[in-house]
Amino acid sequence: MCYILPVQTLGKHKEFFIVTISPLLKRLLRFGVLLLLTLVVGCAQNQVARQGSLPQPEVSYDSRLDDADAKAFYAYGRYRLLGGEGRWAEAVATLERAAALDPSSDYLQLVLAKAYLHLQNPEKAAEQLSRVLERSPENGEALELAGELNLHFQEYAEAEEHFARALELSPDSERLTLRLASTLSRMERRDDAIDLLLSLLKEIPEANAARLMLARLYLGKDDQEQAVAAYRQILEYEPGQQQAILGYGQLLENDDPVAARELYANALEANPFALGVQQQYGELLLGLGETEAALEQFQQLRRHFPGSAQILSRIALIQLELEHWEEAEADFRLLLKSPGHQDSQRYYLAMALAGQEKYAAAVAVLQQVDKDSPLYAEAVLQQAYLLDRVEQTDAAIDVLRQALDEGVGQEEIYFYLSAFLADRSRYAEALEVTRSGLENYPGDISLLYQHGIFQENLGQSEQAVATMEMVLELNAEHPDALNFLAYSQAEAGENLELALERVQRALEIKQSGYIIDTLGWVLYKLGRYAESRIEMEKAAEIFPHDPVINEHLGDIYRALELWSEAAQAYRRAIELDPQAIGVREKLEALPQGQIQ
Repeated sequence: MCYILPVQTLGKHKEFFIVTISPLLKRLLRFGVLLLLTLVVGCAQNQVARQGSLPQPEVSYDSRLDDADAKAFYAYGRYRLLGGEGRWAEAVATLERAAALDPSSDYLQLVLAKAYLHLQNPEKAAEQLSRVLERSPENGEALELAGELNLHFQEYAEAEEHFARALELSPDSERLTLRLASTLSRMERRDDAIDLLLSLLKEIPEANAARLMLARLYLGKDDQEQAVAAYRQILEYEPGQQQAILGYGQLLENDDPVAARELYANALEANPFALGVQQQYGELLLGLGETEAALEQFQQLRRHFPGSAQILSRIALIQLELEHWEEAEADFRLLLKSPGHQDSQRYYLAMALAGQEKYAAAVAVLQQVDKDSPLYAEAVLQQAYLLDRVEQTDAAIDVLRQALDEGVGQEEIYFYLSAFLADRSRYAEALEVTRSGLENYPGDISLLYQHGIFQENLGQSEQAVATMEMVLELNAEHPDALNFLAYSQAEAGENLELALERVQRALEIKQSGYIIDTLGWVLYKLGRYAESRIEMEKAAEIFPHDPVINEHLGDIYRALELWSEAAQAYRRAIELDPQAIGVREKLEALPQGQIQ
């Protein structure tokens, strides 16, 4: 059998062989040339013999085919060829044979350790390295590889020892210095790592990888000033260094976002393909509220990475925020064709459809959200909201009830279900829903306040007042509970000074026409009619179509003996609510001769 590598194959692997077999040259000189010549001559003679054109001379040579070194060399060559073809299982088996045939070769043992790492077998790689280091403890390459394996196994002390010994053998190695500094950092020995890097930078000031690590170590020590200085020095040596721009920019974003904006803009002007900078610039613009400009940056990124679901998702969310409903819909539909995050894409697609008033389509999309999804409760609430928007409140109620039956426990579901029931004047059912919600969420103030309102609607005034007092125990600054209690006290004519204090506090917290109405009504009950008139006229201006406010205004005008104004206010209240109790009687009781 002849082992002559075809010319095209040799050409393909020419550089590969020149680089990798150099450690074996001594053995090659010892036996390889003779073997190769022997094989070539032998094959040539066989070719001639088969052609029959020349007589076969007798040739005598000393065969080395049984030489272990020759077989190791041949097996190594086979390993390189098989590895080049991606046939790694066969390649490593061949390399194991080469290492077994020549166990004294540190080079083969190291190559085998690296091959095991390539096959994700660090344990076998460690075994190989231990053999090499036992025989050759000063082998720098083996020491470095052992350090890397120690890091993999989180054996930081051993990694430090191996990297330090390797660095003693190659004291000018920037790579080894960085690996040792990184190991010290993982051991929380940042000061030692910093000292090591500073020593390297004294010898090699332009070692930007070391300075970049130095900046990050300073940040780990909360020394922002030194980190900034390190980033600036990197940019002096290499103005377009992206990692330095990104790190420096992040620091600037906290203290001087305008300066960070300028840094990114200048970097992109110098290098429009600095895509990491462009993405961070887009995020900064979003934080600064420059949404349109941010969208432009992400659109440019999309042109570079048209298949990136992450970038497309960012663009789609920005389109949603800008209320570019059609563009957002198109992007989210495209995202749904990619794997992952399907439920979130459906949810946002529904929002885009709702923005276009495509409510039925939005509901249909929300119904596809999986029940096990973290967004399921939100999808249910949105369905109910959209159904209510199209006056399908009963359907909205059914959706929320079904969610509760399915065990979807969320305060908002109880809250909105009770609100929709109240819109249908089904107060007893609404009260039962809030009671059930409070059993599950006893500290929920919104549910508790809602519960009190329904109690009042059902004529349970004493219970309603007690509930509102509980609200204030949980939150003394709850403006609506303060307003409710102040109005109740004014109606009962009790604790009017406390009622005034409460309504004034409520108005400080929340400017509302209804709270202004309560303030005017408390002042009226206190007999402070002129002040009451001012507040009630404000409330009537805000809510001109509220029958109760108009009735209150009529009462104040009557107290001030402004008979015509009182009659006009009462008539307005009756127009707005013909069933208003007692208002017609008040109007008829006015001195008719005084009404113009």
